[in-house]
Amino acid sequence: MLRERSGFLNTLWRIADVILLVSCFTIAYHIRFTYFPIRPEVESIPTLAVYLPNILLLSLLWLLLAEALGLYKTKRIESPWTDWKIIAYILMLTVFLYTSVGFIFKSFDVSRLLLLLFTPFAFIVLGGWHFGFRLLLSNARVRGYNKRGLLIIGAGQTGRRFAYEISTHRETGYQVIGFLDDRIDDLPDHAAKVIGKVSDIRAVLENHLIDRVVVALGMNDSKHIQKVVKECDYAGVEVNIIPDLFQFIHPKAKVLNLNGIPLIGIRQNPVDTWQYVYLKRLFDILFSLTILLIISPLFLLIMATIKLTSEGPVFFVQKRLGTHARPFLFYKFRTMCISNDAESDTRWTVRDDQRVTWIGSILRSTSLDELPQFWNVLKGDMSVVGPRPERPHFAKMFREDIPAYMIRHQVKTGLTGWAQVNGLRGDTSIKERLEYDLYYIENWSFSLDLRIILMTIIKGFVNQNAY
Repeated sequence: MLRERSGFLNTLWRIADVILLVSCFTIAYHIRFTYFPIRPEVESIPTLAVYLPNILLLSLLWLLLAEALGLYKTKRIESPWTDWKIIAYILMLTVFLYTSVGFIFKSFDVSRLLLLLFTPFAFIVLGGWHFGFRLLLSNARVRGYNKRGLLIIGAGQTGRRFAYEISTHRETGYQVIGFLDDRIDDLPDHAAKVIGKVSDIRAVLENHLIDRVVVALGMNDSKHIQKVVKECDYAGVEVNIIPDLFQFIHPKAKVLNLNGIPLIGIRQNPVDTWQYVYLKRLFDILFSLTILLIISPLFLLIMATIKLTSEGPVFFVQKRLGTHARPFLFYKFRTMCISNDAESDTRWTVRDDQRVTWIGSILRSTSLDELPQFWNVLKGDMSVVGPRPERPHFAKMFREDIPAYMIRHQVKTGLTGWAQVNGLRGDTSIKERLEYDLYYIENWSFSLDLRIILMTIIKGFVNQNAY
């Protein structure tokens, strides 16, 4: 029923948007001139009728921009939150164009306060309305209404996984009609759903009600893709292609565009975001400065104790790998007896290591030996939160056993990290530690950094694996 009335519903949807837009403007008008009145001796209060041409212009701009930005397109596979972002863009552009028209042609004058009240109010009302309407449509699809037919080209692992995901997300309203695959004899478990070969696509599109075709062919069968796309265009059916390399691509991977050539990132990398570049760096500077000022008396006390209890410098300076595997000078309080660089750069610290001094043992177990690294943070070599920096010798050794090891160097190394607050410090599994580091990289947010810092403080700085 909903399929036959989809055009009617789309029209009502647009009408409802315009009604809500006008209502928001009217309410903003009354709030503006009721609670923020102008002085009658200076200027008369304009009636709502004066703003009628303005309301019509706003409504027209809204509809044009909404169509251009795809607000009313079906979003069965997308989140119901998607419309919020689009609505924000539309409202900002609508208000900008609206004021530009008034400025260029001097055809009307509008209260700036009225627009400031109208814009966020309209965003909340229209965003909430669209979110609720999308949820209603999703619930209707779950109950079996407004179904759409889906044909999958390729019954291999990728195609079967996609079919499974569609079947478990009933809110999309898609029903898998079947698969087309040339290897019918090799797929006995799915023979019931394989309704033909790829060459049969025209006949299948003509004899079944297909709304969308998804191509899930492997690289060896990519020669069929051109024919599939051509037949779908001929039948007027929407077609999508799942890259055969999707198992290597993170769900949040970024798609770039270079003069029409799409570039798909393999995994999410936070260093491209302004939050990582500016917000994280600003926090690092302020946090490290504050800590260095607070702990300066303790800093001096540790320095004096090291100097009085063992021969050698106060600080231990060593090359570690930072962002993009570039080496930098890494600072710690010296906790061991003096040894040559070849030994310190290539020898792993173990429990009851004879090289550790008595004061060094205390510093290492309480993580106080790491305090000078706040200077690395201040310089920009490190961040407060990130994967721990490693020595070049061990990094080279680890990546031979774990090929993905060097991915952790795509971001800044840190004083503390997701692996460390989960107990992976010292002589613990490198592979497991890498899994936590990759999770941090792929799911980075400023709030995650704050959470890690909080967990570091709550769990304390004493750790049984720190020796």
